[in-house]
Amino acid sequence: MAIFESLVNALKALAVGDQVRITLRPETGHFPNPMNGEITEKDDNGNLSLKSEQGVIQVSAGDVLS
Repeated sequence: MAIFESLVNALKALAVGDQVRITLRPETGHFPNPMNGEITEKDDNGNLSLKSEQGVIQVSAGDVLS
């Protein structure tokens, strides 16, 4: 559980406009995985909107593996 809390804290530190490469849980169905993109929106819980080549997707902090 501490690993996931650490990951959520790392996501909270990111800012809108940051370029990121994230790996999502396979069951989310988002491909390619990992994906590159730019953060367009985020909230205090670590959830974010990511603008990638596939378009803008909503990413829940719980779906991020790395």
